Amino acid sequence: MTWERGLQRCWRVAIAMAALHGPVCAQEPAPAAAPIPIEAGRTAFLKGDYEASLTAARKATEADANYPEFVALEIRTLLETGKYQEAAERVNELGRRAAFDPELALEAGRALRASGERDQAAALMERAARFEEPRPAKGKSRSTVAFAELLLEHRVDAKMVLDRLLEPAKKIDPEGREPYRALGKLALANHDRQLAAEYFREGLKHFPGDPDFNLGLAQAGLELPAANREPGIASYLDLALKANPKHSAALLYKATQLTGRKSFKEAKEVLQQVLAINPDHPEAWAGLAAIAFVQDQEEDAEAAIERARKIDKEDPRVPEIIGTALAGQYRFEEGIKYLEEARQLDPLSPSILFELGSNQLRFGQLEAGWQNVAMAHEQDPYSVAAFNLITLRDKLKDYPVREKDGVRLRMSPEDMAVFGTRALELSARAKTTLADKYGIKLAAPVMVEMLPKQEDFAIRTFGLPGGESFLGVCFGPLITATSPRGRLGRANWEAVLWHEMAHTITLDASRHRIPRWLSEGISVFEEREVHAGWGQGMTAEFRQRFLDGEVPPVSQLDESFAGEDIMFGYYHSSLVAEYIVRNFGIKAMRGILADLAAGTPVADAIAKHTKPGEEMEKDFLDYARKIAKAYGPDLDWSPLGDEEYVAYRENPAAWVAANPKRYAATMMRVSALTEERKWQESKLLLEKLIAAEPNNREAFNPYMSLALACRGLGDETGERTALLKLLAIDSNASDAAARLLELGGKLSAAERAAQGDQMLQTNPFQENAYRTLAAAAMESGDARGNREALESLLALEPRDAGRIHYELATLLRKSDPRASRRQVLQALEENPRFQAALELLSTFPAAPSP
Repeated sequence: MTWERGLQRCWRVAIAMAALHGPVCAQEPAPAAAPIPIEAGRTAFLKGDYEASLTAARKATEADANYPEFVALEIRTLLETGKYQEAAERVNELGRRAAFDPELALEAGRALRASGERDQAAALMERAARFEEPRPAKGKSRSTVAFAELLLEHRVDAKMVLDRLLEPAKKIDPEGREPYRALGKLALANHDRQLAAEYFREGLKHFPGDPDFNLGLAQAGLELPAANREPGIASYLDLALKANPKHSAALLYKATQLTGRKSFKEAKEVLQQVLAINPDHPEAWAGLAAIAFVQDQEEDAEAAIERARKIDKEDPRVPEIIGTALAGQYRFEEGIKYLEEARQLDPLSPSILFELGSNQLRFGQLEAGWQNVAMAHEQDPYSVAAFNLITLRDKLKDYPVREKDGVRLRMSPEDMAVFGTRALELSARAKTTLADKYGIKLAAPVMVEMLPKQEDFAIRTFGLPGGESFLGVCFGPLITATSPRGRLGRANWEAVLWHEMAHTITLDASRHRIPRWLSEGISVFEEREVHAGWGQGMTAEFRQRFLDGEVPPVSQLDESFAGEDIMFGYYHSSLVAEYIVRNFGIKAMRGILADLAAGTPVADAIAKHTKPGEEMEKDFLDYARKIAKAYGPDLDWSPLGDEEYVAYRENPAAWVAANPKRYAATMMRVSALTEERKWQESKLLLEKLIAAEPNNREAFNPYMSLALACRGLGDETGERTALLKLLAIDSNASDAAARLLELGGKLSAAERAAQGDQMLQTNPFQENAYRTLAAAAMESGDARGNREALESLLALEPRDAGRIHYELATLLRKSDPRASRRQVLQALEENPRFQAALELLSTFPAAPSP
C-alpha cells in the first residue's frame, strides 16, 4: 500500500469539516517502507546549494514512507530557483494527493499561487486544512507546523493556532527546528519583535548558524554583539548570508534596508543577486521598480513592474512592496496609490491594511487612515503595531485641537492649557514665514501633534515604541513631536517645531523628492536664521574635519545620516544650504526645489542654480574652511597626548602657563580651580579662552564656568553677562536660563520678558518664567501678554492659585467683566476669606437668580 491510500478514507469524511473544530477521523499511516534520510537535502537547501537539494529531493520513491517530505523539498527548491511552471506541473502530477500531507500541501499551494493559479492554490490549501490536525509528537513537529501555517494562510485565529499547535509542538519536540522558525515568523508578522527575538535566539541554541534564525534576529532589530563580530560580519544579517549567500529572503531584506538608506546602487546590486537565483522573483522586480520610481525613472519602473507580474498579474505583494518603499522615502501620495492597489487585490490582508492606514495617517488622511488601521486590527487582533495605534487613537479623541493660519495643533488637555497658545502661534509663524520665503502655498492645513509621552510619540510616528533619540518627525502635512513635559531642559522645543515646519515646506516645494541631507540642511540653517543659538554651529571637532578635508562630497551627504556621523551630517548639510543662499540667493534655492519637484536629480538641480559639480564642491569647501579657520584660530583644540597628560598632572598650573593655547588643558585646570573655589584664578583663565573664541560652542563651555566664577566672586553683573552670552550661543542651556530668572536685578520690562521667554523655550512648565512674564507685561502695559502668562501659570496649579485668580480678575475687570467675575469667584473658592477678592466681588452687579 502506498503512502496516500491510508489517507483517502480520511479525506472523504473530513473534507467538509472545519479545521480545529472536532475532526472526525484520525490519520493512521499505512505500513510502508522504512523512511530514507532527508536531512542531507534540507541541509543543502539551507546552505543555498539548490542543485544538491533538488538531487536529494528526487531520490525517494512513492514506496517510501516519507515520500511527501521529499516532494515538498523538491517543490520548495524549484520555487526558490524560479522554476514555477515545473513546480506547478509537479503538483498537478500529484493531483488530489497533494492535499494529504500538510507540508506537501503547503508547498504545493505556494507553487500553484506562484504560477498564477490562485484559485486552485486556495482550494488545495483549504482541502488540506480540513483534515485532522496532526498531533504534536517528538521528532515530528514539521507536520504540525505545516498544518499550523496552512491555517494561518486561511487567517484562522492566530492565538488558537499558537496555543493549540505551535507552542505544544515546541514543547513536545524541543529539538525540532520548525516550531522556533514558525513562532518567530508569527511574532514578526504581529510586530512583536521582542517575542520574535526570543524564539529565534532559542532556535539558534539548538541550530547554531542557521540562516533563517539569524535573519529573524536581524528583522527583529537586534544588533550582533561585538564579541561575535569579525571582518565582514557586523550584523545577524551578515551571519545569515555567510551561512547561505543565496538566501533570497535575506538578500531581499538587505536590499530593503539599503533602499531605506537611499543606497540605491547597492540595493540594485543585491536585487540582481536575487534575480541570479530566480530570474522571475516578483519581490526582487518590485524592489527594482520602487527604486526606479524614487529615482524618477518611470519607464524602468513600469518595465520592472511588468516583469514582476510576468507570471502572476494579481500578486498583491508587488504593489505592497512598491507602495511601502515609496512611503518610506516620504513619497506618500504615490506610495498610498500602490498600497490601495494592493488592498484591492487582497482586501483582508492585515499587513497591507496596516501599511496603508499608517501611511495615510502620516500623510494627513486621518479618517481613511484610522479606518484601515482599525480593519487591520480587526483582521489581526494580535498585531502589536495595530493595537498600539488603535489604543492611541482612543486616547487622542480626548485631546483638543486648535487652529490658526493653516496650522492645526493637537496636544493633551494639560499641555494645551499651559503652552498651547505659545506653541500654536510659533507653529503658525513658522509656517507663514517659511512658506513666504520659499514661495509656496500649502494646499491643506499642517497638523502638529505634540504628545506628552515619548512612547505615544513613537507609536504615532513609527507604529511601535522606541525612537528615543527623536524629538520630532515631519511627514509633510503632519508633524509629530514629543512634549517637553518628558524632556524638561534637554532640548529647545521651539527650535524643534521650527525645524520640522521647514521640512514641511521643503517637502511640499519638492513634491517630496528632496534628499534627506538637503531637507535637514535647510531646516538647521533656518533654525540659525531665527536664533544663532538654535541650529548647530561650528565646534572644534567639526573644525578639524573641514580643515583636514575629512568630509564626504555633497553628492554623498545622505550617507552621513545612516550611521554614527549623523550629527556632523546635520551641520555639514546646513553649511551647504547656507552657502547656496548666501552666495546665490533664496531664488536659487527655490529653483533647486522646483527642479527636484520636476524629477531633476539633485546634483543637476544644484549645478544648474549654483556652479558645475566639481567647481561647486571646491567653492563650498573653501567657504566651509573659512568658517572653520575663524573658529578659535589662535587656540590649539587638540586633546592631550599620553605624555602631555603625564606632564600636565605633575604641575597643572605650570603646564597651562607654558601652554596657554591648549584648550583642553586650560579647561581641565578651570575644573580643578572651580572645585577648589579659586574663583579669581579660574576667571582669568576663562576670560583668555573666551577672548580667543567669543562664540565658543564646546560642550564643556567656558561661559558656564565663567558664570560660576563670577557668582563665587559676588559679581552679579559678570554672571548675568556670561549667562546671556551662553544662551545667545546655545539656546538649549536650560540651567543658564533658570539661573537668570533667579538673579533678578534692576532690569527693564523688555529684558525680564526676554529672560522669561528664554526659559520657556526649554521648559514651558517653569512657574517663575510665567511670573516674570506677567510682571513684565503688566509693567509695559501688555494686557494680553499679562493674561496669557497668568492663565498658563494657573494651569500649573501653583500654591498661590487664589492670588493669581485675583490678579486675573483685576486685569479683566473692565475688558471682560464676565471673565473677571468668574476669576474672582475662583479666587474665593481657593480662600473664602480673601478680603481683596470679596471687595472686588462687591463691585459686580448681583448675579441674576436662576
